[in-house]
Amino acid sequence: MKKTGVVVGRTDTNFCDLYATAEKVYILGLWCADGYHRTSSIGLSNTDVYLISAFHQFFLKLFNKNRLRLRVYTNPIFYDKSFGENLAKHLGIEKLSQLYLKKSVLPTIHLYVNSRPLLRTFVRARKNINMLPRENIKAYFAGRFDGDGSIAKDLRSDCRIVYTNKTEASMDQKLLRKIGIVQTNIYEYTQAHTYCLYVFRNQSKQFVNLIQEYSRTQKLVSVPSRDFSDIASER
Repeated sequence: MKKTGVVVGRTDTNFCDLYATAEKVYILGLWCADGYHRTSSIGLSNTDVYLISAFHQFFLKLFNKNRLRLRVYTNPIFYDKSFGENLAKHLGIEKLSQLYLKKSVLPTIHLYVNSRPLLRTFVRARKNINMLPRENIKAYFAGRFDGDGSIAKDLRSDCRIVYTNKTEASMDQKLLRKIGIVQTNIYEYTQAHTYCLYVFRNQSKQFVNLIQEYSRTQKLVSVPSRDFSDIASER
């Protein structure tokens, strides 16, 4: 059974061209930053409801909503099960599992779908990110930054994106050069086992301006992020 415009059970590996539009490229960048995947499943792991919602909308263009799954980790001191239940209701997802995570303050949300073809598509796109069309590089970095980036409140100092390996950081450094951001450096933080791609202060404002129109978070504006209690208090 097939719903119009929605993939139900395709087995080919090219049903989604992640380089085709700025919207898809943003999702790719977000997944590269905070992607969730197992042998046959793919999704997003994040504490930001806005980013989860963005990935949710992407999924709905490929799959019927009954294919989507939600797993929510909450600290019982701060949130009860109503958070996960309300979020699942808000997204229209029936398949919900909830677990406790004592070390976390904010809920950690896993939104995913079981699809090996889509997982292969994302992995291939990530591996060949150097082939990304120049016109969509800004959207890619908006996704990367929303997932693993940060900047000081002045929107100039300490502009960085965190990576788990140097290879990806180096590939992204080269991509930045294609859009005119050439004053960057990569630092290794041995104890944290991470690498940070820094944009120097005199080009950080330019970087912010390039990605701002694609960003889905509050990081690039001088107002507080959304309070998760808005979701938790829905009835």
